[in-house]
Parts: sequence; structure tokens; C-alpha cells
Amino acid sequence: MVRSFAAVIPALVVASAAAHAAPRVTDVSVKPTSDGVDVVVTATEPLTFQSWTKASAVVVDLLETEAAASELPGSGPLQAVSVTRHDSRGVPMSRLTLPTASPQDYDVTARGNTVTVSIFGKGTRRPSSPDLDADTALKSTAPVKVASAGVVEGSLGRATASDAVYLAQAGTTRQMTYIGFKNNAAQSRVFVRLNDAAEFTVTKQGDNLVVLEIQNTTIPLRNNKNHLDTTFFDSPVKMITPSEIEDASPKVRVVIEMKSTVPFETKVEGREIAIYFKR
Repeated sequence: MVRSFAAVIPALVVASAAAHAAPRVTDVSVKPTSDGVDVVVTATEPLTFQSWTKASAVVVDLLETEAAASELPGSGPLQAVSVTRHDSRGVPMSRLTLPTASPQDYDVTARGNTVTVSIFGKGTRRPSSPDLDADTALKSTAPVKVASAGVVEGSLGRATASDAVYLAQAGTTRQMTYIGFKNNAAQSRVFVRLNDAAEFTVTKQGDNLVVLEIQNTTIPLRNNKNHLDTTFFDSPVKMITPSEIEDASPKVRVVIEMKSTVPFETKVEGREIAIYFKR
């Protein structure tokens, strides 16, 4: 059984025709699964999500996104779904609050114009691999354990359009198809996903910058060129800023601004380049 609501919200009135109207949520559905329940959010375009936990509740913020306030009944381990607005200084933000009777594992999947929050029942957890092919939904990484309070555990990422993952061909540039952040009590993980292997360097610049440069690579989606503000989390990472550099051959530069200097290491995991910052 699927429960859903549909909302029609007029686009933002912008002062300039060049300004980009905020995405808007058009549907939220609660879908029971064999190992828990999924909450599926559909919007007019790819969204930026930020997930965290508060007591026995999963909270997912949809940044710069409009949604109509609503309440939906839950299913399985999920007690209810609350959709609220939290605009700040004229910038819209919508929040999903997903209370559970006790702490549960969860994961956030972002693909195309949908964001799916999966709440797992006790003792169940779906497999998750960073090495994904073009037909696999893009996950934010492995499931996150709900913390009892605070914003130590959580993630931040941007939905990737389903047509952004292309098979690499000889002589063509690679593409950065996803950028994300995940935080827990042990470490912070900054990662980018590519459609094929690429040469890259990671350097420390000054006291508070770590720079990842990926050669012969472009960013096909406008949404993935915006910065990720991680100041919300208890993490040594402050800001993640991706950009596309035009040169003899294009490259992607990801500048990671730090709150404090901590040890870090770089790993290649499937099609992802991940930088781990120790706490």
C-alpha cells in the first residue's frame, strides 16, 4: 500500500529573469518494503539533501526547496512523516521529520528528481556498494546508524540526474557525476563519483585548504557545481567547493575548506575518490 500527497506550488517570483527558481516538491510517498519502509520525495529537478538525526527520528533537509506542509501516517518502523518549511532570509528549505519508535538504520538515495529515505527494521540492512553502474540508483554511501542526539551522524549530497552517468569512451573527458559528504563520530568522508577512472592529485594548501584536482574531467550538471556547506555538522570540514577549470584539457577542482587541521587519507573506492578526515 502506498500513501502519498501531491502539492502544486507556484514558482518563486524572482527579481531577475536570470535567477533560478527554487525546485519544488510535487509528491511524497510512504512505501513499505520487505526490510522496512521507503519515503520517496519527487521534485521538479534534482535536489540537495542534508540528513541527520534527532533522538529517535531521521531528519532530511531539502535545501533551497519549496514544499507544502503536510503530515502522513507511517508504516513499519516509521511512525509518521512530517513535512515542514524552514525558510531563512528568503531562501526556502523544506524538512522531512521521520520519527521511529526506537533508533533504526537508514540510508538516503538520490537519483534524478527523487530522493529516497530508507528506514530499515532492526537487524536488516540492504547492501550498498560505491561501485555502481549506470542502471543502479546512486546512493549517498553505506547506511547510517541513527544517533541518540546531535548532528555528528549525517550526510550531505546532491541528487544526480539519471542521464548524467555515461559510459566513458576512449578519447573523451571523464565526468564527475556526484559529490557528497558523510560524517560520523570517527571521521568525515568527502567523496566524488566519476563515470570512469581518472588521474587526480590531492594537496594541502596553507593551513586550512585541501584541494582535489581531477584531470581531463568535466561537471555535466549545474547542480553539482554548487558548494556544500558542512558547518551544520560536528566535523573538521567547513565547506566543499567544486569547480570546472578550463585548460588545455579540462579538469575538476574540489576545494575543501577546513575548520581545523586534522590527518587525512585518500582512497579510490570503485568509481569514487574519497578523502577521509580523522576526528
